[in-house]
Amino acid sequence: MVTLNWVLVFHLFGVVFWVGSLLLISSLMALVPDEVGVAKERIIVLARRLLLVSANTGAAVAIVFGILAVVAEPAVLARGWLHLKLLFVVLMLVVQFRMYQRIRALVEAPLDATRREFSIMHGLVSLLLLGTLVLVFLKPF
Repeated sequence: MVTLNWVLVFHLFGVVFWVGSLLLISSLMALVPDEVGVAKERIIVLARRLLLVSANTGAAVAIVFGILAVVAEPAVLARGWLHLKLLFVVLMLVVQFRMYQRIRALVEAPLDATRREFSIMHGLVSLLLLGTLVLVFLKPF
């Protein structure tokens, strides 16, 4: 049980790091349409670095320690809420990949940035996090 608690601590640390990075990146990128010149380029470079370093590292830590938690307590696989949580994790990875695609495209053509797209991504990350927290703490099914 002590080992599982440590695994869950690191899993939660990875989740906070991952989701926090995605929320910060989406907020930064929503500012891009209002900026001009060097400021716009710097925001895009910063967001790209945050995504490649912080978000990817947080996602990797969360996923690895999540797998270790399931290995430590395999009975949790029979719970319905876990399957929905895993779907939310996959959707979060899809949102992260879409952010990566858009940031990469903005490096080439910074004028294509839209506040709406990154605001939607910000909302999706927030909703997926809220849904995951409800599932983990309330275990509705």
